[in-house]
Amino acid sequence: MKNINGSCHCGKVSWKALSPIKTVVKCHCQNCRKLQGGDYSNWVVLAKEQFEISTGNELIAHYQFNERSQKSFCSVCGTVIFGINGKHFPEHKLISLGTIKDYNDSLKPQLEVYTENKAPWLE
Repeated sequence: MKNINGSCHCGKVSWKALSPIKTVVKCHCQNCRKLQGGDYSNWVVLAKEQFEISTGNELIAHYQFNERSQKSFCSVCGTVIFGINGKHFPEHKLISLGTIKDYNDSLKPQLEVYTENKAPWLE
């Protein structure tokens, strides 16, 4: 299996994951919009056993925003590293697409969710 690698903006937290990925999700829910600070968020979904923090584990802070979901981010630069969505993807980690080192066509979102909350200016 091929490794997927990534890091936060400041580089103090890095991670690696084994492919294959389950899916790539573009999410328009209110939680993602507020927590990511944008119109939507993109997540690479994979089994939690496939994901490992390589460096900076002690720098990761967690914010649990409901009983089943949380985001984990670098406490130095604030980059969201991964999320947990126990409602839709139990037993998985949702890796923030923007943290991946080498983008490629296989990372194009395959699933778009909560489109009823989609910002009206997005096509």
